[in-house]
Amino acid sequence: MSIIVKQGAVIFVCGAAMLFLTARLVHRRRLSFHYASGWVAVSLAVIASSLLTPLVSPIARWFSMTGTAVFLVVAIAFVVAMCMQLSISVSALHERMRDLAEANALLRAELERRSPPVEAV
Repeated sequence: MSIIVKQGAVIFVCGAAMLFLTARLVHRRRLSFHYASGWVAVSLAVIASSLLTPLVSPIARWFSMTGTAVFLVVAIAFVVAMCMQLSISVSALHERMRDLAEANALLRAELERRSPPVEAV
């Protein structure tokens, strides 16, 4: 068995494992549908890339790299993109949380202003 076929098999198994893990996380309600659909798409892309492994060799030669290095560069770029997207999501959630805390403080101040003070016994 050639190295290209072995690499394709390993990539296929990794993609199938990602797909299985995503399905398990959705089933256990640990992953929302919004993110699950993205991870299913990524898993299917990994599985499809296992079939395209022979096409990576010409690209790798053009950049004077090995096929494994090409896959590694693509994987690193994907991880960086995911980190950036998650940072954007967390930043937006942080801003929404700050807005809710401010609104809650204003409502509490209004409620305390309108209600009579409670005397201690």
